[in-house]
Amino acid sequence: MTIVDWVADIVGVTAPSTLEILFMMCAFLGTAFFLILMAMMMLGDILGGVFDSVFDTDMSMDTDLAFELFSIQGLAAATMMFGYVGMFTLSATDTEVFAVIAGGLAGAASMYGVGMMLKGINSLQADGTMKYEDAIGERGQVYSRIRPNESGEIQVAVDGTLRTLTARAKDKSLHLSTGDFIRVLDVIGSTLIVEPLDIEEETEEE
Repeated sequence: MTIVDWVADIVGVTAPSTLEILFMMCAFLGTAFFLILMAMMMLGDILGGVFDSVFDTDMSMDTDLAFELFSIQGLAAATMMFGYVGMFTLSATDTEVFAVIAGGLAGAASMYGVGMMLKGINSLQADGTMKYEDAIGERGQVYSRIRPNESGEIQVAVDGTLRTLTARAKDKSLHLSTGDFIRVLDVIGSTLIVEPLDIEEETEEE
């Protein structure tokens, strides 16, 4: 029995159409990835920013929410809801166009919701009790890529706690990819100013 047959048997669908197969696979795979990633996030091992570079997008948004909307968690939630709502709508209306539209709207709404949730989590990590100046001189990693003359996010230890904070490169022409090592040079408001970390030079100094 294939995965498609197994899923079809669970949802009670016999001889599924191509669109029904698409909805079922989106629901199954989306749910699996969403649950795994959310479990990892709750354990503190957040990998969404790492996978942002895999799902690279040239869309430009000015808010910090942009970095979370296209995270792997958001994409998994969108895929999951597209599948579930699409299946339900197709079963209720027997109209493929309505099913695709409803699934698409549900996917977009869930992606936005997950983005808001992750932004809220990041806000809790970087609460008002933290002094951003304490991050100056600390070393960390890029969490969401920093494009030339734009803000991104980094993960850096401040007062013994790993924080996810907004950052910009000192050199406005630099592109810092997710996972790159950085050093915090300064802070302007709640935005950290960083530079790439030369691992070889750091090793020699130590």
